[in-house]
Amino acid sequence: MYIIKFGGSAITDKTKPHTYRPGRIAAAATELRGRPAALIHGAGSFAHPHVKAFGLTPLGIALTKAALRRLTSYVVDELASAGVAAMPVEPSDVFWGRTLARPEVIRHAVAHGLYPLLHGDIVPSDEGYTVISGDDIAVELAKLFNPKAVVFLMDADGIYTAPPGAPGARKIERITEELDVEGTAGVDVTGGIRKKVEAGLEIAKLGVPVYYCSITDREALRLILNDEKPRTCTAVEPTLTI
Repeated sequence: MYIIKFGGSAITDKTKPHTYRPGRIAAAATELRGRPAALIHGAGSFAHPHVKAFGLTPLGIALTKAALRRLTSYVVDELASAGVAAMPVEPSDVFWGRTLARPEVIRHAVAHGLYPLLHGDIVPSDEGYTVISGDDIAVELAKLFNPKAVVFLMDADGIYTAPPGAPGARKIERITEELDVEGTAGVDVTGGIRKKVEAGLEIAKLGVPVYYCSITDREALRLILNDEKPRTCTAVEPTLTI
C-alpha cells in the first residue's frame, strides 16, 4: 500500500486561477497500475484564490467547493486514461477538522480495487469550518494504512532551502529535523513547503519512509514502488523506535 500526493503546484499553475496542467498526472500514474494506493491532489490555483478572497464565508466555501470539483474531474479523467480507476472522496464527507472520522469509506474503495482520491478541502469542525491541506490528509492516511511509503510528487525535484533557482538555494537530500524553508510562488493558504516538511516528519515517526520527488521523475517513483531508494528525491527516513 502506498500514499501518493500530486502537489497543487505540479498539476496547476498556482500563479493563474483555475489553470490545470494536463499530462503530468497520467505520466506518473502509469507506474501505479496494479499497486494499491490512496491518492491525494493539491488544490492549487483552483481553491486557494477563493479562500484568499472570501475566507471561510458561505460564499467562499461554495466557490471553493465548486472549483475543487472541477479540478478533481480533470484528475479523475487523467488517472483513468493511465489505467488508474480513482474513486473521488470529498474530505468534507469523511473528515471532522483534521480527524479522519469515516475511514471506512476509504477502506471500502481500496478493498474493491479502486484508488480513493482526496484533496485539500474545507471541512466541518467544532469551530464551524476549517481548511485541511493535502499534506494534513497524507498524515491521516498514513496513520490509517501504515503504507510502505508516502510520496509527494511536486513541481521541484525535492525540498530546497529556498525556492529552486533563488540565490543560494540548496537541495536537501535527507531531512532529519524541522527546517526553516520558504514557501512557494503564488497564493497558498495551507503553509506551502514548510507544511510538507512538517507532514513528512510526522509520517516518519510512524515508521514510514517519505519522499519528495518531481512529478516528471517516473524512474524515481518506479524505484519507490519497488521498495528501492531513489537518489534524485529528498527523503525523510523513518524514525519509529521500538
